[in-house]
Amino acid sequence: MTPGGRRPPGTAPRGYRDFHMKQLLCLCLMLSACLPVPGAPGSIILLNGTSSAGKSSLAAVLVARFTSPCAVVSYDDFHRAYRGPRASFLTEFYRHARKVSDAGTNVIIDTVEFDRDADRYCAVLNCSNVVRTVVYCPLPAIHKRVDRRNASDDPYDHRGVLLAFQQFVEMYRPQSAPGELVVEKTTTAALRSALEEAGRKADNPARYEALRREFVRVFDIDRDRELVLVPRGRYDLVLNTRAAKKAENAGRVLTLLEQRGRSH
Repeated sequence: MTPGGRRPPGTAPRGYRDFHMKQLLCLCLMLSACLPVPGAPGSIILLNGTSSAGKSSLAAVLVARFTSPCAVVSYDDFHRAYRGPRASFLTEFYRHARKVSDAGTNVIIDTVEFDRDADRYCAVLNCSNVVRTVVYCPLPAIHKRVDRRNASDDPYDHRGVLLAFQQFVEMYRPQSAPGELVVEKTTTAALRSALEEAGRKADNPARYEALRREFVRVFDIDRDRELVLVPRGRYDLVLNTRAAKKAENAGRVLTLLEQRGRSH
């Protein structure tokens, strides 16, 4: 108002302005209600294990059990397609998995070597929301699986005879304290026998001898005794693909998801 009680030219009465402000506010609220709301990120299931432990076949069963969109992010597939720096491969692999999850799709990560830099990869994935699973198979059974894979006509399915043994010694160690997540109770004789058989087929004496020294250092395989294996990293579940059927192992993963309040 002017000092004389008149409105300045071109201005509307206060009641008129308030009415239109309320209308504008209501219109904004209506429009916001029509906009798409970003969905919740998908669940992430990490399947980490040595080569030929059974991760890929378990992932296929899990995908079939999900009732919402689910994708497998495979180490092998990503490796074949990756063209970036080698040093960044694993970080980019987990970033890709996180991106798929953030878009609302459940993700099953089929991977190896997660424990090499688990803290970094957990920062990428936000591991508090990840079901971290060890997919385990005893070395004698892995050795037979590798033989079958290498007899196939698909060169992408072939694996080095000693590859799983190298990953095994990087993933597992003897139990050192009660309460640790147990992978398997076995014997040093079983590990030694499987390694020696693989060494005879590997045709790489230098690599075999280096690997044997690692098994002696970590598992003391030169001395016969019982051995309790535990994972080096932090995990929620151990799934033994030799001792349990794929459907049973998949059910354990989905049960844990439900206990955490995540649907599938």
